[in-house]
Amino acid sequence: MVTAKYIDACAGPLRDVMSDVELPPVFADAWGKYLLSRPLFSSEARTRRAADDLAGLFTVMASLPDRLFGGDRRAFCAAIGADPRRTELMTRFDGDPILYGRADLYDDGSQYRLLEFNIGSELGGVDISETNRSLLAHKEFGAFAEEHGLSTVDTPGEIARHFVRATGKEAPVVATLEAIGGMAAYDGLHRSFQDSMKRYGIELFMGEVDQVQEKGGRLYMHGRPIDLILRYFSAHQVARDPRNDEPAETIMRAHEDGKVVLWTPLTASMFSYKSCLPLVSDPDMRAELSPAENALIDRILPWTRTLGPDLVDQVHAERDQLILKPVAGLSGRGIRAGWDQTDREWAETVAECLRGDYIVQRRVVPVTEPVVDVETGAVEDWLAVWGLFVFPDGYGGAFCRAVPSSGGASVVNLGTKGARVSSAFHY
Repeated sequence: MVTAKYIDACAGPLRDVMSDVELPPVFADAWGKYLLSRPLFSSEARTRRAADDLAGLFTVMASLPDRLFGGDRRAFCAAIGADPRRTELMTRFDGDPILYGRADLYDDGSQYRLLEFNIGSELGGVDISETNRSLLAHKEFGAFAEEHGLSTVDTPGEIARHFVRATGKEAPVVATLEAIGGMAAYDGLHRSFQDSMKRYGIELFMGEVDQVQEKGGRLYMHGRPIDLILRYFSAHQVARDPRNDEPAETIMRAHEDGKVVLWTPLTASMFSYKSCLPLVSDPDMRAELSPAENALIDRILPWTRTLGPDLVDQVHAERDQLILKPVAGLSGRGIRAGWDQTDREWAETVAECLRGDYIVQRRVVPVTEPVVDVETGAVEDWLAVWGLFVFPDGYGGAFCRAVPSSGGASVVNLGTKGARVSSAFHY
């Protein structure tokens, strides 16, 4: 197995390879302190099969308004818990949603299982595969990669290809836009992605929605006409802060008039609500699906339901196998894991969550990833969430977030104590 062979090789110069590689300076500033000491490895066939299943799942999700609500997207938005303002934003355009997203999954040892599906252009981690370019240039790691036939997918390269196709231009000018007040927290990460896109001849500006100017129907930033807007502002941000209303409408109108490509419209954001997953896996819905669609759901999606009074007895009885998630929560906020609570605590938690909008999902137990402690040489077990990018024509690469398994974390993200990120190679 490649991972075991890599751990054996860590007795030599690969032990602390991430400290030895030459990373692009902008990338190192943004991500250097978060990098795990090694990349993770996965079967290319199994990873691509998971990406194909995710694309199929998205197709099923995108069909929900037609299958369940007679094509009424507003009724669908109400059913998933979107308020009127968010509904207005997400139904602004009639076109089909674009599959551009990142699925967070656990590897249970035999297959990947979905935790959540982030659909829309406001995705984190799009530049982590930059690490692989540096690793392959490292003498010892390059030799290991060649010996074991390792390959990688360059996510920025995949994104650049889609931008060229969407605009019809070989070198489109792109603006990455956050909501008003949103850029400061992510400035370094955006700069790293900006630096990556230069390699593909794409000039990328960064800013907030109110920094875009309209002249003669075209949108400009820093005096340059913009071909494509990479949307990092969300429906939630626009709905929360009315200062975003006018500039967001200017951008959407320019897209509607064919003056700029909005990548991506807010249409797909409705399918990022976790409440979509119970609709897909509900027995009544599944009775309407084809055998192939049902098999796909069984492979990729754990048992998931909307939390309601009808499930209380089951949720109490299966506490150590269930997790509660708010339908519109981000970054793991509001998640409650039954295995972390006593029966009494869980009963109180369930009662509290019944007063809000939550889903309940069956626990997925991931296999652990061995990581060598660079100081002691000891091998430690880590838990990893695999982030698979899925784009309009399929798999777009992967990266991982990981934490030491000894920490007992129920949520794995960069806010978790000791968390790190890692790039991925395929064998």
